[in-house]
Formats: sequence, structure tokens, C-alpha cells
Amino acid sequence: MNAGGPVGRPYILALPRFTLDRMSNFHPPLSKKHKQIVAALCATYGLLYLGRVNISVVLPILAVELDVGRAEIGILGTVFFWVYAIGNFVNGEIGSHVSPFRVVALGLLVTAIVNLVFGFQTSLLVMLVLWGLNGFAQSGGWPPIVRILAERLHPSQIKQVSTVIPISYVIGTVVTWTLIGAVAAGGNWRLAFWLPGVILLVTAALWRAAGIDAPTADSKGVRLSTIIAESRGLAFALVVSALAGFVRNGSIIWLPSYILDSQLIADNLVGAVAALTQVVAIPGLMIARHRVVRTNQVLVTGVYMFSAGGLAFLLLSATSGILSIVVLCLAMMILGGAFGLVTSSMPVMLSPPGRASSIAGTQNMMATFAGGLAGFGIGAIVERGGWSAVFGLWGLMLLLAAAITWRHRHEEDRRTGAVEAG
Repeated sequence: MNAGGPVGRPYILALPRFTLDRMSNFHPPLSKKHKQIVAALCATYGLLYLGRVNISVVLPILAVELDVGRAEIGILGTVFFWVYAIGNFVNGEIGSHVSPFRVVALGLLVTAIVNLVFGFQTSLLVMLVLWGLNGFAQSGGWPPIVRILAERLHPSQIKQVSTVIPISYVIGTVVTWTLIGAVAAGGNWRLAFWLPGVILLVTAALWRAAGIDAPTADSKGVRLSTIIAESRGLAFALVVSALAGFVRNGSIIWLPSYILDSQLIADNLVGAVAALTQVVAIPGLMIARHRVVRTNQVLVTGVYMFSAGGLAFLLLSATSGILSIVVLCLAMMILGGAFGLVTSSMPVMLSPPGRASSIAGTQNMMATFAGGLAGFGIGAIVERGGWSAVFGLWGLMLLLAAAITWRHRHEEDRRTGAVEAG
């Protein structure tokens, strides 16, 4: 059966998802077909990371290969994230008007081809162009997937799934860093791009066969006034997304380098240890999910997670040796839960009817634009102030995100109250 066909009754949401859940005691369990769709979406998005975070493990190798400094090689991360940021906005809006299945399919195919071609390059300039193209292709993944979830599941099911689906990119990062770390240790950095390219070609074929899609959109076309109004109404969420994105995406780019610099781990184990710092994000996501399900409050949960994460990074800036690895894992665990709320739960909870792809794309745009700043900025900070300065900055940024979220915590109840009053 084509998974893109009707799943029971396709739910086109007319109210904020968490609002409907609070107004009703009806909590239907996920059907077998729903579980298959969620599993397929998670697997597809997780595999996209093979062609994205693979570059993190080989950045130091590329710097030596091209005879450039870390700030210069970090521009690859900056270009990727900035193009990815723009692409999230564009593809998020496109995903609200056309088949999200096609947007994801094209992204998978282009990412596969770019990785295969990247492995043949010897010029930093050409690499920058290719990795920028990869950023746009990758942006065709998350926003359309959020729309499929929003329109294929019951509102109360969305609540269950939105705090779990970020595990897909955590596992994708873990698998990639472990695999590419082992491959790069063999001395051939080019395999770090050829292997993901081949795997993603296979993934694109499987995605086409699955045919998972959302119901046809009742689109009235792209309206600039709608986009501007949405952005103004969600300004606080966009700022929080940027702060969290600088920390989380900066860690994706640079943590393998920090572990390598610490000289506490053998070079051939750097990828595996870096992967461990992502594995611990899973219990962080479970903690966030437990609190959201129990309290039905996404924003207040975010306040707690941001605050705890900020304090953990400040503590990390004052530690060294093996203890620093332990504290790093704690900080990354909490950050994983917080960032999952930013990328998944907040867009679903805040989006108007039929706009889940657009809101997810806009928030992701802000998070990844800030991540692009981290690509260059963290390399420069490390060269001038060391890793303690980086961790201190990350801690302060998360505490600021907590303060902003706390100030706007009533926004969630305000939206709920407006619907109930209607």
C-alpha cells in the first residue's frame, strides 16, 4: 500500500495542535500505519545527516590538506549554514503549497550528487560552492517532513511525536560521526563523502518507492503579507531559535575538533567519542518529552532546559581533563532536549492551520543562520581565547534564550485562550 494514501482520515488541522489536545480527553494511540510513516520520516531525515555532518569529522584533515587555518576551513560550515538557512525559508514556504514528498525527494538526490562530486575536489573555492549547494538541498528535508506529520496525525498524536522525532537527527549525527570517524582514520578523507553519496542515492530510491506525502494543499499562493505577519508574531521564537542554533550547530561543526585538541582520546576514537556527545541528547529529549506530556507546556519546559544547559556550559568552561568530557556530555544531553523543542514542538504548537512547513522553515532558518556564524566565529574564538571562551559564550547564550522564553511563556496560553474563547 502506498504510504502517501489516506491514513484513516487525514487530519487537516484547524487549531493549534497542543490547544486541541488540552480541550479534549481523546488520545488515540498511533496506528500501525501511523507508526510506519513516523519511522520512515525519521529514518529518511536521519540518513540526510550522512551527507551533512560528515564534514565535521574531517575539517582538521581538510585544513592540513588545503594548507589553510581553522578559521578559513570553518567557512565551509558558515557557507553551508547560511545557504541552508535561506533554503529553509524558501523550501518551508514551498512545502506549504506543493507536494512535500517531491521537495524531500529532490533534496535527497541533490545531496547525494554533491557529496560524490565533493570527494574529487582539491580547491577550497569549489568546495565552498558545492557545500553551499548541499546546504540548499538539505533544507528540503525538515520543513516538508513537519508538514507531513502535522497533516497526517491527530493533534494529540502530534504532541506525542513532536518531542520524539528530533531523535532522527541525533541518531543520524551519531551514525555519521562514528562511521566517518572510522573511514577518515584510514587516511582517505574522500571516502567520507563518496560513501554517504552512495547511501543517499539508495535512500532517494527508497523514498520514491514509499511515496509518503501530505494531502493536497488548498493553496492560495505565496503571500508576503502573511509571511511578514507570522514573523512579527513569532519574533521571540525566532530570536530563541537563533541563540539555540548558534550553540547546537556550532557544536556539530566544532566538537570533534575540541575532542581532538584535548588529546585525551586516541585520534581514531575521536569520531566515536564525538558521537557519544550526541547519543546523550536522546535522554535529554526524553526528559523534555516527559515534561511536555505531563504539563502540556512547551515554552516553560524550554525555560528549564535552556537554563540547565547554560549552567552546564558555564561549568564546562572551568573544567579540564576527563571531567570536562563528563560535563560536556551533560551539557549536550540538556542541549539536545532544548533544541528538540525549538525545531519540532515550538513550530507545531505556534503554527496557524496549514502553515507548519513555513513556520518550521522560518525557525530553522534562524537557527542555521546563527549556526553559520558559529562556523567561522568559533574557529576564530578558539584561536584567540581557547575552548573555555567558547563554552562560556555558549552558556550565556542559552541563559539568554531561557530569559526570553520565560518572558513570553504566556504566549502559549494566550493562543490557547483565543481558540477556547472562539
